[in-house]
Amino acid sequence: MMRDLRWWNYVAPAIFGSFLFWIYPQTNWDHALIAPYFDPQLHFYWRDQLFLNTVMHDGLKIALQLIGVATFFYWLYAKKIGSTEQRRWLWLWLGIVFSALSVSILKRFSIHACPWDLTRYGGFAAELALFADLPSGTQPGRCFPGGHASGGYALLALYFAFIGSNTRLAYLSLALGLFVGSLMGWTQMMRGAHFMSHNLWTLWVVWLVLLAWYWVWPPVADAKCASPVMTGKLAVQHAL
Repeated sequence: MMRDLRWWNYVAPAIFGSFLFWIYPQTNWDHALIAPYFDPQLHFYWRDQLFLNTVMHDGLKIALQLIGVATFFYWLYAKKIGSTEQRRWLWLWLGIVFSALSVSILKRFSIHACPWDLTRYGGFAAELALFADLPSGTQPGRCFPGGHASGGYALLALYFAFIGSNTRLAYLSLALGLFVGSLMGWTQMMRGAHFMSHNLWTLWVVWLVLLAWYWVWPPVADAKCASPVMTGKLAVQHAL
C-alpha cells in the first residue's frame, strides 16, 4: 500500500497529545483566552451576535456540509466514467465523514459542559477535570471536544488524499484545514461555546482518525495489489 507520509505525521500528534494530556491542564489558558469575550453582567455578550451566528457558525457549517456532498457526488461521477481516481474520492468522502463523526460521538458521551453553562460564567454546571468522573446527580454537559471545529479540521482529509500524488496541493490542503478548523474553533470561543482545549483535542482526534484511515485503506492502491486482469486492461487501454 501507498505510504508517503513523513515521520512528522506520526511524531507531531504524539507530542501534541502528550502536551494536551500532561501540560495544558496545568495552565490557565482556557480561561485566559475567552476572558476578553466575557462580562460579569452581560456574560458571553457575543453568544447571539448576528455575524458569528449566521455566517461563522451556521454559514460555515452548511458550506462544509456542501463540500462533503459534492465530494460524494464527484466520487459517483468518477465511478460512472471508470476514472482511476474514484478510489481517492471515495476515500476523501469517507475520511471527512469518519473524522467529523468521531468527534460527534465523543461529544455525545462527554461529561464536560460548555463554558457558557459553567457557574464561573453565570451558568449552572461545575467545571470538571479532563478525565474526572461525573458527580452523582449531575447531567453530562456533552460539550467536549469541539464539534464545530471538527468540520473545518475534517478538510485535512484532502492532505492525506493527495500527499502521494500532488505534494503542493496536499500541503495547501493542510494549511487550509488547519486555518478553517482553527477559525471555526475560535468563533465558538468568542461565543462562549468552547474552550481552546476543546478545539485542540478536536484537531488531535481528527488527525488520528485520518491517519488510521490512511493506513487501513489508503487513497491509492498499491500497484503490487492490482489484479493481473486489471493490470492487463490498463495496459491495453494505454496501448490504444
